[in-house]
Amino acid sequence: EIFAVSNVDGALVGGASLKAADFSPIITALESA
Repeated sequence: EIFAVSNVDGALVGGASLKAADFSPIITALESA
């Protein structure tokens, strides 16, 4: 949802980037936006 906003170029994912199981859905959402 947030990645669909026209002026959003990225996100701060914090600790999620350290855990593949948490980070993978974020990447998937970004790719489909």
